[in-house]
Amino acid sequence: MQLRDVISSRLLRLVDDGRAGRADRDGDDGLDRPVHRTVTIDLPDPRRFVSPGDLVLTGLIWLRQDPERPDAYVRILVEAGAAALGAGEAEFGHVPSALEEACTRHGLPLLAIGVDVSFTSIAEFVARRQAGARVGNLAALVDRHRRLTTAGGTGGGAEALLELLWSELDLRAHLVSPTGRLVAGTPPALPEETATALAARFLTAERSRRRPPHRTRVRTTAYSLFPVRSGPGAGAAPTDWLVAVEADSGDWPGEHIDLVERLAALMAVERAGRHADRAPGRRAAGRLLGPLESPAGGGVAAPTEAAARLATTLTGADGPGDGARWQPVAARWETLTGGAPVADLLEEVLLHPRCLGPDAAHRIAVTATGDAGEAVAFVLLARGEELTSEAVRHVAGAALPLALRDGERLSLGLGDPVEDAADLRHAVAEARHARQVAAAPRTAGTGPASSVGVCGPADMASHVMSLLPLIPAEVRRAFSRRLLSPLYEYDRRHHSDLVPTLRSFLDHDGSWARCGESLHLHVNSLRYRITRIESLTGRNLARLEDKMDFVAALRMH
Repeated sequence: MQLRDVISSRLLRLVDDGRAGRADRDGDDGLDRPVHRTVTIDLPDPRRFVSPGDLVLTGLIWLRQDPERPDAYVRILVEAGAAALGAGEAEFGHVPSALEEACTRHGLPLLAIGVDVSFTSIAEFVARRQAGARVGNLAALVDRHRRLTTAGGTGGGAEALLELLWSELDLRAHLVSPTGRLVAGTPPALPEETATALAARFLTAERSRRRPPHRTRVRTTAYSLFPVRSGPGAGAAPTDWLVAVEADSGDWPGEHIDLVERLAALMAVERAGRHADRAPGRRAAGRLLGPLESPAGGGVAAPTEAAARLATTLTGADGPGDGARWQPVAARWETLTGGAPVADLLEEVLLHPRCLGPDAAHRIAVTATGDAGEAVAFVLLARGEELTSEAVRHVAGAALPLALRDGERLSLGLGDPVEDAADLRHAVAEARHARQVAAAPRTAGTGPASSVGVCGPADMASHVMSLLPLIPAEVRRAFSRRLLSPLYEYDRRHHSDLVPTLRSFLDHDGSWARCGESLHLHVNSLRYRITRIESLTGRNLARLEDKMDFVAALRMH
């Protein structure tokens, strides 16, 4: 903005000492000088605090203390590049003539500030006008970026868009995925725990259908969260990214919010471009899954050739290198129809650095299956590398549960890594079996985290009970009903606790003393209950086989 713009506010007036309309030493009246900011100071020597383009505001206390100071004071301001001097009239009731004469000699515009005008109001006016100009400049840059991307060119990516916010509006911002992965950001980078916390709060706010931007605070830093939709014009989805701006947008003018929303829309376009770049890998993954699911299988050559084409698609002509292995991952979102969102969500999980490091994008191919709500990923591993269920559980269980509604469940299963593509059929089947185990409801653990389940080969081998979900549901229910119905019916008729007693007895590994202590029962009373259980069911709790049957029936109930 120019000095004349400041005068137009009527907060200050030009001191007319005969210079108005007459050129100063720079060849003009000084009203076209740019004003960058205001600085309020009453020190007799302000040189350390004045920068080029400053409008210096002073209450003239220094002049009261040293009436001979005006010429030296004004000369310091001119040498520092000040745009003008604003003098308050409260101290003397007017602007002293000695100061007017000094400003005339050195060609520095002098403005008078009335006693009823605060310096703060002037500073706020200049700041607002400057911010408006910077928003206008940034809006023009955003429009240029939009035209470039629409025309098929490049705008520099998400990093360039965030840099615009930082350079033009001093707003530090970060692009974060729903799993808490930092996609891009203004240095310094967000800590992983902060990014995950922001993703969780964003998903919570979106699930509650609150209108963005969502305002929150992590530790001492305020953030405003703007959605980056999964596609241009798309509605809210659990796969949406977010722009986290390090500022509280509560007092922002509408033009600021509109500008960041436009930036977020452009990032959605950038994201769609990244998605399109991975489309060949998705198609190749679909062509690999086809023969693996076919009953005939197409022979050994079909999956081997499809896997080789997928590896070339992901890594380029050089191929994956010696010792590379494939590891399949299966995912399903219960109650969700359509597999595409699940494929995108599975990809988001695997792209997190916790799973496969920062360069995973070129080693993952995800495809939706014919089963609505299911997707399968093929992960290309380097020698000695393995995707673990612990890593996937950490990523998928951090923020994503907050995107799920009541009754929804996300389950992921990992197969064993295989070096020979001919073994992929077995590995995919194993991944799907593990996913079924992960989808089984858990009696332990409540709350959002229990809506996400992850199971891997090591989890499958750790306990025989993990195989129960692989048995058809109707078979499980029938077995449990046959074995336990006499106990439930007895408890109902006699208001007794045979089923809780049986559960406690098995939980305490058949220890009479520990079970009795847990139930606050004398051992003789406990023996009576166990005898009644055996009599009603025809089983013997001293036999290992019968104990295992009871444990399975209770798990299946």
